[in-house]
Amino acid sequence: MQRKRSLGIKITRTMMGVVLTLLVAVGVIVGVSVRKTTNDLITANTKIADTSGEVSMSSMTSLTQTRLKEMASAKAETANEIFEDFRQDVSTVAEAAGRLYDHADRYGRQTVPEPDAANDGNLSVQMLYADYADRDDPAFQDEAGLMGNLSDILYAINSQSESMASVYYASASGFMVQADYIAGRKFDAEGNLMPMNARERPWYAGAYMTEGPYLTPVTKDAHTDKLAIMCGVPVFAGGKIAGVAGAGIYLDDIEALVQSVELGDGGNACIINRFGQVLFSTYADGELAVAVDAPNLRASENEGLAAAASKAAAAQVGVELATINGQECYVAFAPMKTIGWSFLVVLDKRQVETPARQLVARLDQMNAGASLKAASNLKNLMMLMIGALGTAVAGALAASYVLSRRIAKPIRQLTEEVHHLEGDNLDFTWNQDTGDETQELAESFGSLTGRMKDYIRDLQTVTAEKERIGAELSIATQIQEGMLPGTFPPFPDRTDFDIFAVMDPAKEVGGDFYDFFFVDDDHLCVVMADVCGKGVPAALFMMASMIILRNNAMMGKSPAKVLEDTNNSICANNRQDMFVTVWLGILELSTGRLVAANAGHEYPTLRQPDGSYELVKDVHGFVIGGLDGEVYDEYEWQLKPGAQVFVYTDGLAEAMNGQREQFGTDRILSVLNAHAGETPKDILSGMRAAVDEFVGDAEQFDDLTMLCLDYRG
Repeated sequence: MQRKRSLGIKITRTMMGVVLTLLVAVGVIVGVSVRKTTNDLITANTKIADTSGEVSMSSMTSLTQTRLKEMASAKAETANEIFEDFRQDVSTVAEAAGRLYDHADRYGRQTVPEPDAANDGNLSVQMLYADYADRDDPAFQDEAGLMGNLSDILYAINSQSESMASVYYASASGFMVQADYIAGRKFDAEGNLMPMNARERPWYAGAYMTEGPYLTPVTKDAHTDKLAIMCGVPVFAGGKIAGVAGAGIYLDDIEALVQSVELGDGGNACIINRFGQVLFSTYADGELAVAVDAPNLRASENEGLAAAASKAAAAQVGVELATINGQECYVAFAPMKTIGWSFLVVLDKRQVETPARQLVARLDQMNAGASLKAASNLKNLMMLMIGALGTAVAGALAASYVLSRRIAKPIRQLTEEVHHLEGDNLDFTWNQDTGDETQELAESFGSLTGRMKDYIRDLQTVTAEKERIGAELSIATQIQEGMLPGTFPPFPDRTDFDIFAVMDPAKEVGGDFYDFFFVDDDHLCVVMADVCGKGVPAALFMMASMIILRNNAMMGKSPAKVLEDTNNSICANNRQDMFVTVWLGILELSTGRLVAANAGHEYPTLRQPDGSYELVKDVHGFVIGGLDGEVYDEYEWQLKPGAQVFVYTDGLAEAMNGQREQFGTDRILSVLNAHAGETPKDILSGMRAAVDEFVGDAEQFDDLTMLCLDYRG
């Protein structure tokens, strides 16, 4: 008789089978879930690493190029200011000499001694003579005594700058007044004073030929072997060139400016001239090193370098990719417009890409670590399942339930959190504390997303700071515009005249300004002025000058007295040595009588009824803020009903096109005559349209301000 199995055994076997089946099923489900989660994490990490690498590389490249252009522009601007100040110093001497010739009867005669070897090494002023000079001629002696009055100006200008080698004025008749430190080197080996034939010097010949400011090429100083450059400005008397004012400066500051560029091991800088030749450089060798016969980089077989040099020579600002000394580099360039040179900043491309590559490598390493961690977690879970098979039947069901709660649910939640990470959403949240490998994996992933958010936040902070600076400059622009009369027509109840003016700064804020206001019911004061320099310092000096001019004019003073008192006020506390050119006129509306004075400003233009516009070459006084105690001349016009007056700043006449041609006073008169008789607003609109057409895409480098007055009587 066959023995039957007990029901308990069957139930036990059945339960064990059910439990084993459940355990196997749970193990399979958990294993598949863990594997899927691991694959999802690896995929998400890979996508984040790839995306972060691409974004980082693009952002680093863009930010680096912007930084290089800004650095090149800032260095070029600093160098340009050195040459602009240098040229302005020479122009100051030329203007002073011109005043002496124009008003010779107002000045005494000052004797300037010949060089004294005992003064060698000390700043001194001396008189030198050419071998063709007729020193016994009374006219020659009188002219030399008249120009002796330049001694104080020459001494003051040279003493203000450590880079200044010499400041001088050389007459066509054969004498030269000079301030320098090398009085002892004016003698030959036998102790005889050597002649000074200034007309043979490049700075004299260049200024004489161009009839304007002339900067010589870089040369070595004959006495010190330092690199130097000279500038000459012609001085006119009676319509002819009576002589040339000049100066020479050492280029130590320019060389130091190049050496001051700090970009790490892969960064360098240099300066090239308008012919594409390297003048100063941090390179010791290679194409960008300084050489005796420096080649023209514009004609280099290195296409990237030739493109950068060509654009730099064309006064452009930009960045090119070029191979320098065997390494691919970014080359940023910006112009020094006063002298026609360009500043180049070079950075090894590897220095830009290395941080981004390091980030990608770090992310790959973290991704690999996460994958290993996931594999380790899977192995641990599988071992748990094997151990569970040996557990009692009664505890197996409970263990299955506990394991499903402790393992399956957190893994599903972790998978859901991972799936939510896409696009700009990097917010990873994990509020559980499972205390196992799942918790470690979640914490590792949370740390990774946190560091990515910090990196993106840092980029956003840099962007926000740049926007803040832009907003502050915008507010400064609004404040400056608020200082100037901006409502037109300004006096709608007055029919005896019409007036219109505009000011367009080269930067966010500028140094030009205009003003017009009633001194009383019958006298209208009109001001046109130009502060040296540009940007925020010029704007602050402009506001102070405008207030002082207006206050003096409102006291009923004459134009010459207004300029004199304003000059004395500004010179009393002008620590930055800034100055402003001013044309100021006061019109008596009932009679048309206009009295004006000029402090170094552009010539005004005048058109009488039925006539054409003409440039009025009035008497120029010295600039406001230049020298204390200056006296200014004034002159008078009798305006007839229908007469028009047009005044402007040098930003109009010196506006340049892409070929570096200036707009000039001839074009100004041509445009004015083409619009003669129109309203002041239409005249200024026509002038602006003509300037824009002439300049084209060239950058505006100076403030542009214009004012037109229509006297109707």
